Amino acid sequence: MPKIPNQNSEQGQAIVLLVLAFVAFLGFSALAIDGGMIYADRRHAQNATDASSLAGAGVAAQEMENLGVYFSNFTCGSANVTAVQNAAALAAVGRAASNDYTIDYDVSDFHGVQVICVDDDDKGTYFDKYLDVNTLITRTTNTALVHFVYPGPVQEQAETIARIRPRTPLAFGHAIVALNDAACSGNSNGVIVGGSSGTYVHGGGIFSNGCLKCNGSGPSFEVIVDPPSGIGYVGELTNCSSGELDPEAISIPEKLPAASYDVDLPDCSGLPNRSMPGGRDVTLEPGVYSQINDNGKDTVTLNPGLYCVTDSPIAFKITTAWFYGDGVTIYATNGRVLISGGGDDEGNPSVLNAPAADPDPSPALSGMLILLAPGNTSDVQLTGNSETQFTGTVFAPDGDITATGSGALTAPFNTQLIGYNVQVEGNAFIDINFDGANSYGVPPRLDLQE
Repeated sequence: MPKIPNQNSEQGQAIVLLVLAFVAFLGFSALAIDGGMIYADRRHAQNATDASSLAGAGVAAQEMENLGVYFSNFTCGSANVTAVQNAAALAAVGRAASNDYTIDYDVSDFHGVQVICVDDDDKGTYFDKYLDVNTLITRTTNTALVHFVYPGPVQEQAETIARIRPRTPLAFGHAIVALNDAACSGNSNGVIVGGSSGTYVHGGGIFSNGCLKCNGSGPSFEVIVDPPSGIGYVGELTNCSSGELDPEAISIPEKLPAASYDVDLPDCSGLPNRSMPGGRDVTLEPGVYSQINDNGKDTVTLNPGLYCVTDSPIAFKITTAWFYGDGVTIYATNGRVLISGGGDDEGNPSVLNAPAADPDPSPALSGMLILLAPGNTSDVQLTGNSETQFTGTVFAPDGDITATGSGALTAPFNTQLIGYNVQVEGNAFIDINFDGANSYGVPPRLDLQE
C-alpha cells in the first residue's frame, strides 16, 4: 500500500496565528480604550490648571486695584504685594477644588500653586513687573488594559502660568515712544529729535521700536533724559554725534510688548451730536462733532468730558484762538489734530488737560488727552511755548506726532507722546515732563504664558 502522508504535521499553526491576532487586537483595544481615557484625563487636568491660574490672576488684578498696588509702588516683599499673592493663591486652590483637585501652595511636589513676584526684569530702559500664578497638577489614570504590559501608574502632568501686571503707564512709562519698527528712512520713521535747542525729558525715557535719529542743528542741540530713565532703540541709531544724547542711547533686543500700549477705546455711542456754535467766544460741550475748529473764534472753552470727532480730514484745529479745557479727552476716529496757542489779553495761558482718575470721568479716559483711533493714519501736531499747557497722554498708534517748541522761552509739555512715529523739535528749549499720575494707565491685564 502506498504510504499515507502525515496529516497532523501542520496542526497548531492556526492556534499560534489566533494568539498573535488576539495580542494585536488587545493592543489596539488598549490603545483605543486607555488612550482615550488618558487623553480625556489630560485635557481635564489642563483645563483645571488653566482655570486655577486664571482665577488666581483675576483675584490678583482686583486686589491690586483695591489696595492701590500700581507699577510705581509694586515691590516684591511689601505688605500689599504679599497680600495680593496670598489672595491669588487661595483663589487658585479654591478653583482647583471645584474641579476635584486638592492642591496646596507649593509646586515642588508636582501638585500645587505658586504665585511668583518679579519686580526686576531688566529690559534695558525699563523694568517689567508682574506676578506669575503657576498651577501644576498631576493626574493618575486608572487604565483598563495598559497595566498588563506597563507596571507603573499612568500619570499626566499639566501646568499653566498666568501673568498679571499691575496698573501700568502706557509703554512702561516712557515719555516719548515710536511704535514703528521700520528702518531709518529720511525724517519719516521712528523717534526723531531735532531743532536748534535742547530737549529735556523728565520722569520717563525715550524708546523707539525701530529707528532713533538726531536731526539737530547748532551748538545748543542736545537731548537730556533725567535718570534713572534712559534712551533706547530696537532698530538703528543714526546721525547722533557724541555728546548729543545724555545718557547715550542703548540698543534694546526686544520691542515693547503690544499689551503695554493697549488702550480701551472710548464709547461715543451715548453722546449727543453737536456742531460748532456761532460767535467769537464759544463754549463747547462734550459730544460727537464732525469737526472742531477755531475759524473766526477769539476764545474756545471746552467743558470737561469726551469729544468724539468723526468726519473731517482736519478733525480738531485750534491754532489762532485762546483755548481752555480741563478734564477733556479728544478722540479722533479719522483726521488730523492741530493745536497751538498762546496767552489771552490778561496773560492766562492756553490750557488742555486730560481728565483725572477721580472722580470717574467716563466716557472720557482718565489721563488721555488726545487719542487717534487705530487705523487713523493722520497726524497730531502740538506747538507749545511759555503760554501753553498740555497735560496727559497723546496716543496715535497708527499716526505721527510732532511736538514743536516755539519762541525764545521754554516750551513745556506735561505729556506722554506715543505714536507710530514721533518727532520733537523747535527753536525753544522743550521740556517733556511725564507724570504717571496725570497720564493714561493700562489696567491690570493677564495673559497665559507658553
